[in-house]
Amino acid sequence: PCLAIPALTGHHPAFFSDSGGLMALLLRFWRDYPNRYRLWYGLGLLCLLATTGLTVAIPAFVQWAVDALNTGQSATGWAIAVLGAGIGIMIVRTLSRTLFFNPGRAVEFRMKSDMFDHLLKMPQRFFDEMKAGDIISRGTNDANSMRALIGFASLQLFNVIFVLVLTSGRMFSMDVMLTLYCLVPLAIAAVILRWAVRKMFAVFAQHIRQVASLSARILETYSGVALLQAYNALPGAMTRFDKENLYLLELAEKLLRIRSWMLPVVSVTGNLCVVIVLFVGGGMVIEGEGFTIGQLAGYIVYVNILVGGIISFGWLIGSVQRGYLGLGRMYEVLDAESGRTEPTAALPERPAGGHDIVVRDLSFTHPDADTPVLQNVDFSVAPGETLGIFGLTGSGKSTLLNLLSRVYDPPPGSVTISGVDVTTVPTQDYWRAVAYVPQEAFLFSKTVAENIALADPPEAVDQTRLKQALADAALADDLTGFDKGLDTLVGERGVTVSGGQRQRTALARAFYRDFDVLLLDDVMSAVDHATEHALIESLYRRTAGRTTLVVSHRISVLAKADRIIVLDEGRLIAEGQHADLAVGDGPYARAWALQKVVDADAPAEEVADV
Repeated sequence: PCLAIPALTGHHPAFFSDSGGLMALLLRFWRDYPNRYRLWYGLGLLCLLATTGLTVAIPAFVQWAVDALNTGQSATGWAIAVLGAGIGIMIVRTLSRTLFFNPGRAVEFRMKSDMFDHLLKMPQRFFDEMKAGDIISRGTNDANSMRALIGFASLQLFNVIFVLVLTSGRMFSMDVMLTLYCLVPLAIAAVILRWAVRKMFAVFAQHIRQVASLSARILETYSGVALLQAYNALPGAMTRFDKENLYLLELAEKLLRIRSWMLPVVSVTGNLCVVIVLFVGGGMVIEGEGFTIGQLAGYIVYVNILVGGIISFGWLIGSVQRGYLGLGRMYEVLDAESGRTEPTAALPERPAGGHDIVVRDLSFTHPDADTPVLQNVDFSVAPGETLGIFGLTGSGKSTLLNLLSRVYDPPPGSVTISGVDVTTVPTQDYWRAVAYVPQEAFLFSKTVAENIALADPPEAVDQTRLKQALADAALADDLTGFDKGLDTLVGERGVTVSGGQRQRTALARAFYRDFDVLLLDDVMSAVDHATEHALIESLYRRTAGRTTLVVSHRISVLAKADRIIVLDEGRLIAEGQHADLAVGDGPYARAWALQKVVDADAPAEEVADV
């Protein structure tokens, strides 16, 4: 189950009051990722301890140097000691940062890879509920916050502990009462710091969600920019963007206002401590109470180091807050359950005649919908049979194929393949057996060849199968118009090719595979009549002996199917062959009559063939 993270569920408790959730999350994170780098962190701690030790030693050297000068002795040795300590600090501090920060990069890489791998296994309903911009924000902004937590924040945590313990211990050893005087204003500063941290936690939780919301807005607008331009809707899009962006600005200003006075308060408190040291400690020096001028100078340096540690503590809390929220949001993705049951059966080997598919009492409602898209659908597909699926817009054709391809999982027991419930079969095995060409063909920003042979690395592409797939998809002739043939880049989402070429490239991708079952969702909607005729011939030749389901609103594509089913408002209302369904007054017959009129201008041989 997912971790219950209050900051991500609408509640914003104070940072310290939510320490139990923080520790549980950090312990889990440590076991999952940074634990393997514990040697690095151990060496980093030693270097950090050496850094703090040298830093605390410098005031002592200053003290002894001043006392030496005050008594007329040479302070050259102590000056050299201060210089040597400074050089030593440079070396060990660099090593400590390297040892802490490098594992952070490695952890970020591994966690992002795990997120990506998990997202690839999630069903479509997950992406229906979580916007793409939010996912991107979690993999970028939140990942950066997580890396800062495991790198910068971890370094600062131990640095602050070492500084506060060693510095305060040295101050107490010099004079207990003077140290207690200094701790009073520092305690007040700590209370103010704690209150500011509580406020920052609540504001930053809103800030991180607004960044995700703005990312989603930008991605959505960018994807639909052509539509916005076509409808002259850019001003409206800018207004919505400005509203989101203005709210993000307001949250950033709130954070800035808190930070702009929080740290100065601590700095002013540090100056107040220096005044106390000069007033009380100076009086002790004047009265000769065993406090030398050198001790007074060294004590002031210790106070400045202590104040610096408290300021670092403020930055530490901010980094922990951001890392905690970012880490929680990343684990929300990693912990998201697919909703799929554990596989209990193996996918049957393809029988000699091919797989049969049986659909029984299939009903399905999308997560945010009130009415079912499919209702009590029953049909079967014999091994090696080609089944045509017809229906008007909104009848549930694409949803049916999404369920058969397990883009969405059908209800258990409603779909079987060769007698096995598809929901009990491992999804990877099922997807290897099924080739699905959706209505909206998606091409990656790669070459034509890479888009077709998508499952194979470039060096393993079977050129013979590739050429055959091109021919079967009626795409070979189009390559002559491409600058580099198969090596032509098609651009993101295939923007540099026509809609028909995108569809045929996606179809060639399916033909390249050795599929057992082929699912085609209106893959000829954007092709011309001549190409459609060639594709129909190629399709039925290519799928002979393979179980195939073809969705189309064009009767000419379905006419040669072995059998056709007709959907209307999510229900199966008719079933039969083309000749039987083309007569009467049903949706199929009416569409056939209209399309014959529309196709009258097509070449006579094409119409006669249909």
